[in-house]
Amino acid sequence: MTGRCLSQEEADEFAIGSLDPLAEAEIAAHLRSCQACLGLVNLSLQVAAALSFAVPSHRAPASLRRRTFLAAGVARPRMITRVLRAARSAAAVAAALIAVAALAGMIILRGQVHDLSQENTDLSVQVNEALSQKIEILALTSRLNEEERRSADLMQAARGDRDLLLALLSPESDVAEVFAVEESAYSLGRLVWDRGQKKVWFVASRLRPLSDGETYQIWASSGGKYHSLGTFNADSSGFARYEAMVPQGLESYESAVVTIERAGGSPERTGASVFVADLSRFRR
Repeated sequence: MTGRCLSQEEADEFAIGSLDPLAEAEIAAHLRSCQACLGLVNLSLQVAAALSFAVPSHRAPASLRRRTFLAAGVARPRMITRVLRAARSAAAVAAALIAVAALAGMIILRGQVHDLSQENTDLSVQVNEALSQKIEILALTSRLNEEERRSADLMQAARGDRDLLLALLSPESDVAEVFAVEESAYSLGRLVWDRGQKKVWFVASRLRPLSDGETYQIWASSGGKYHSLGTFNADSSGFARYEAMVPQGLESYESAVVTIERAGGSPERTGASVFVADLSRFRR
């Protein structure tokens, strides 16, 4: 061969060693410079190796040897000559039979390998389709969960609006105007104290957004001491609505203050004041 690549048949013959020495040397020289043909021969070698281990070897029976010798035209001269000729002829015939059987086995085995490869490809496609469907289901589930959370938030906000409206209309409630500490601030606020429910609401708008390390905290002054009513934050529009239970034992109160404290709240009033409200006129 000169300047061309191997056929599958030539690769198989090279793998099982059935070529003449000259052809085998030419193919070996070609393989040193052609990766494609080298891969083809490696595949044939793997198939041949698998085939050699797939079938157990047995000694041929005498009747088969006699038929092989007769088919090869081996005469029966003197004993020694006959033995030598028979050995050479039998070896040649056996080599031919082995080569034919190896080629046939390689063809069959290659077909099985191709079938397995196709089955693996089909299985891979099915697995990919199943994974794609699973991803779509997870995405739908995530969207449903998000919608459920959003619906729950809306329902909670609606309940908060209803409770605040009831508190504003209740004769048991007092409403105090909340004043911004800085005169330049445009923030507005109201504080609603429901004596019957022992609950307080704080509503404000135009609040400035705080950093991640800060929070608003509301305090009620009683007997010269400030008691925390909890922390809250404004939304992106500057609106805040907060409700909390009045601390147990807090029976009297003079004022309310909203301060800026560190995230999580402070046990003591330490931050800058934002709002103040006079609660001294509230009914006890």
